[in-house]
Amino acid sequence: MTTPVPLETQIVCVEREIRQRHRVYPRLVERGTMKQHQADAEIAAMNAVLQTLLALRGTPPTQATLL
Repeated sequence: MTTPVPLETQIVCVEREIRQRHRVYPRLVERGTMKQHQADAEIAAMNAVLQTLLALRGTPPTQATLL
């Protein structure tokens, strides 16, 4: 059985993943290994995950937390 990951740790991890996607996906699109609509959809999905976690924490979402 695994130890539960605290909500705050999950939020930090998702924020880091969003930043990473913003850095990596443009290069993948430029090389043709990813379509722009796929990159946009993946980033939007991860932003939705962040919004869900923030709602669970009780923090109103702000644009600054998305970037």
